[in-house]
Amino acid sequence: MSEETKVATETASEGTTPQTPTETPDAGSLIAESKKYRQRSQDAEAQLAKLQAKLEQQDNAKLKEKEEFKTLADKFESQVNELSPFKEKYETMVNIRKQKLLERLPEDKRDTFKDKDIDVLEFMVDNISQKDNIQPSARGSLPKNQEFGGYKTMAEWAMKDPDACNKHLTENVSGYQWGKVK
Repeated sequence: MSEETKVATETASEGTTPQTPTETPDAGSLIAESKKYRQRSQDAEAQLAKLQAKLEQQDNAKLKEKEEFKTLADKFESQVNELSPFKEKYETMVNIRKQKLLERLPEDKRDTFKDKDIDVLEFMVDNISQKDNIQPSARGSLPKNQEFGGYKTMAEWAMKDPDACNKHLTENVSGYQWGKVK
């Protein structure tokens, strides 16, 4: 058994690395620190390379944008040249329409609305012309609530207010006489 023990100890001692006189506990920490600095240096160099690549990409993108701006400017210039006649026609049509609408307004209100948009002018012309049409000339132009003197039907009007109904019919229906129609 002594031989077995001797072989086991030799094997065990061969498995472990013997320390050399240069490796001391302080040297191990220095090696670890050196590895740490080497890793940081490699990380910094990799990050620097990435940043330089990004910077170069940005410069290329700016150059591309500048070239695109030139083409975009040319494109928009051609569109402006193409659409300018239509703008002039549109402005002419708007001015003519404004003049026609202003002519339909009373003279005292024309100065007030001459600088307004067409939609405002159309709205005002419609409202003013509706006010002018309130005085009806025939039964068909009476507002709904006044069509039968404020009553729902002509019969109801004739029953409840025969004098007003008769007066209306005499004035608006040609050939009407009390109780007869020619």
